[in-house]
Amino acid sequence: MKRIKIYFFGIAFLAMVLGGNISLHAAEETSSMMCDGGVVNIGDSDVDVRDNCGEPNTQGANQWVYDFGPSESYTVIFEDGKVVRILEGH
Repeated sequence: MKRIKIYFFGIAFLAMVLGGNISLHAAEETSSMMCDGGVVNIGDSDVDVRDNCGEPNTQGANQWVYDFGPSESYTVIFEDGKVVRILEGH
């Protein structure tokens, strides 16, 4: 019985690690993203992003995530209030 538990947790751990790597490779860096209010580019301020795209679905300290549907999401990364990276998820 103990071997089954170890085996199960090993498989679960492996799935989490591989699943995490797959999601990292699914994001591609881009220089802009299109929102209903306009285009967001590298160098834009956080105010510009909020004006063009509205409130993010998820917001961290320096990272905002916009989810525009099942196959279109963007992660906007800020430094000093300016966009430094935009990652497009698939």
